[in-house]
Amino acid sequence: MHATGADLADLDDDLRLVTLPDAARFLSVSRGALYDLLTTGQLASVHIGRSRRIPLGEIRRYVRDRLQRDTLQVR
Repeated sequence: MHATGADLADLDDDLRLVTLPDAARFLSVSRGALYDLLTTGQLASVHIGRSRRIPLGEIRRYVRDRLQRDTLQVR
C-alpha cells in the first residue's frame, strides 16, 4: 500500500516530520543554534535509521512556549 498526497495532507502535525535543515529554516536559526535546542532538550526529535527528524508539532509547541514566556517577561 502506498501513501498518496491526500493521505499525507491529512497527517496530524505531530506525525509530520521535517529535516533538521528545514526546521532551522522554519525557525530562522543557524544549524548550530538548532543543535543547541536539541541538545538542551528544548526541542525533541526522532531518529529513523541514521536520520534525525523533528515533528512539526514539536516546532509549533516550542514557538508557542517561547511566545508565552517572552510575553510574561515583558510584563
